Amino acid sequence: MPVNGTGYTSSDDIDVSVQVCKTGCTGPAGPCLDISATIYYRCDPLQAFTSIPMPYTGALGDYDLFGGTILSGHGCSEVEYYVEIVDAEDGETVYPLDANGNDPNFFLPIVAPTTQDVNVAFQLCIPEGSIGGVCISGSDPVILDWDQPGLAMVQPCPGVSPNLYTFNATFLAGTNPYVQYMYQKDDCAILDCLPIRQFIIDDSQPTQVLPIDVWCWGVDSCFECGAAVERMSWGTVKALYR
Repeated sequence: MPVNGTGYTSSDDIDVSVQVCKTGCTGPAGPCLDISATIYYRCDPLQAFTSIPMPYTGALGDYDLFGGTILSGHGCSEVEYYVEIVDAEDGETVYPLDANGNDPNFFLPIVAPTTQDVNVAFQLCIPEGSIGGVCISGSDPVILDWDQPGLAMVQPCPGVSPNLYTFNATFLAGTNPYVQYMYQKDDCAILDCLPIRQFIIDDSQPTQVLPIDVWCWGVDSCFECGAAVERMSWGTVKALYR
């Protein structure tokens, strides 16, 4: 489900998906006929919600998957939405969290698209290293629209900083400046920890270098390329020489 606060342009469709587990009903033998899911959205707090049915789209392990789309052309300056899941067997109703664990209702601002191509440099430090390749994927087509495994990252200076990985992607003019992304390590089989990472494309210039991310939101311990000097706080340096 789109994360609360994520921006979309007026030409973007807003795809919403949920996964539901009911023991003995959902899963590979699905769909579970007891379960239904619906998107409710509106443009203004004084308006009534519009409902969009979410059809069954498949199974993932013991879960049934449901998906629906808030189509572009809705005319909102901000979309307010939530998802309702109903179990027809007992009438139980559930309102799921977004992908980062936020409670509903969710609010998605409608923003202006980018005005020029921007080459964005991603940087990742994995303090414990990776057994095999490292990848990135995310919400924009240039980083695969979440397809797994993602695009391969490179080690810019393995002799100096073997746990530092980078990736450059050119985001085209006219796209959504709000970008979400995640990393994968160990031959791109292990996902980074939540919450999902995100940034806003700065289209005031043609290049943008993002701050160094650290695997699972840990502490940066990688060396700078070009100098075998570890980044550390001044307090840490003083402690070494007491």
